[in-house]
Amino acid sequence: MFTVAKQHSYPPFYNDESQQAAENLRLALPLINKHKSPVTPANYAVWYEYVSGDNLELSNAIDTILSNNGAITTEMSQYLYEKYVLMGMPERLESANNGLKLVVDNTLININHVESTANQCLSGFSDSQMALETCTDIDDLKSLLGDILSETQKMSDSSNELKLSLEQSSEEIEQLKAELQAVKESTQTDVLTGLLNQGAFNHELNNLCQHDQACHSAALVLFDIDNFKQINDSFGHVLGDRVLQFFAELLKGRAGRSPIIARYSGKQMALLLINKSLQQATATAEEIRAQFANSRIKRRQSDDSIGQVTVSVGISMMNNGDSARDFVDRTDSALSLSKDNGHNQVNIA
Repeated sequence: MFTVAKQHSYPPFYNDESQQAAENLRLALPLINKHKSPVTPANYAVWYEYVSGDNLELSNAIDTILSNNGAITTEMSQYLYEKYVLMGMPERLESANNGLKLVVDNTLININHVESTANQCLSGFSDSQMALETCTDIDDLKSLLGDILSETQKMSDSSNELKLSLEQSSEEIEQLKAELQAVKESTQTDVLTGLLNQGAFNHELNNLCQHDQACHSAALVLFDIDNFKQINDSFGHVLGDRVLQFFAELLKGRAGRSPIIARYSGKQMALLLINKSLQQATATAEEIRAQFANSRIKRRQSDDSIGQVTVSVGISMMNNGDSARDFVDRTDSALSLSKDNGHNQVNIA
C-alpha cells in the first residue's frame, strides 16, 4: 500500500497510514521530551514532520540549529511551526486582509467626503436659485453667478479627487489580488522544486477520476529516487535538495506539453499524462530514467561528481471506475517492483 505522506502545503495535509503515523509518534515524543517542549499541537506538528522526513526545509532548519548547539525552545518551535509548517500563511493572509480593509476604508472616507461636498454645493445652488428668482440688480446677478461657478468648481475638484483616489484604490486592489494569487499558488506548490505539491496533485487526480474518465486516456507515472537517504547522509541535505531540484527540472523538460507534475513525497515525484497511450507514457518514462541515470551531478564549487544517481519508475493506465486511491496504489505496485528488482528501471502495472 502506497503511503501518502504530508507534503508542504497549506493548510497542512496529512494522510499517513496508521502504522506510519504511529511510528512517527514513537519517534517524535522522545524528541519533544528531550527539548523540554510541551506536547501542544504546534510542537507535535514540528517534530512529527521532522521525523517523517517529508518537510526537508523544516528538517534542514532544525539540523542547522542543533549543529550550532542551539536550543529548540518553545518560542523557537512556534517560529518553526509558523514558518515551515504553516508556511507563513497566517501572517500573509492577515497582511492581505489588512491591506484590503485599508483600501475599503479609504475609499469610503473619500466617497463620504465627496457626498458631503456635493450636499453643500446643492444647498448653495438651491440658495442661488431662490436669489435669482428675485434678483433685479446686475451686480447682484454677477455675484450670484460667481457663487454658482465657485460651487461648480468645488464639485469638479471633489470629483477629480475621488477619481484619483479610486484609481489609486484600483491599483492597490490589483496588488492585493496579485498577493492573494501568490498565496493561493504557494499553497499548491512545493517550495523546493516548484512542482505541484501532493495536495494539489491529489485534487487534479480526483477531478480526473470523478469527472473525466470517459474523455481521456490517462497514465500515472511515479518516480522514486534510489538510495536518496544515502545521498543525504553522504553529501548533506543541501546536495540532496539539489538532486531533487535537478530531477524536477528534468521532468519539466521531458514530460511534453501541459503535463501535471508533482513532488508527491520527500523523494518521490508524480507525472500525470492526459490523452497518452501506455506506449507513449512508457517511452517518456524511459527517456527520463535514462537521462537521469546518465547525468552526473557535481558538488557545489567542485568538478567532482557524486556518482550515478538513478530513479525507479512505476506506470499505470487509468481504468474505468478507478478512484484516485486505486490509480495510485496500482502505480505504486509497479514502482515497488522496480525497486525490488534492483532499481533504475521502469515497470508497468
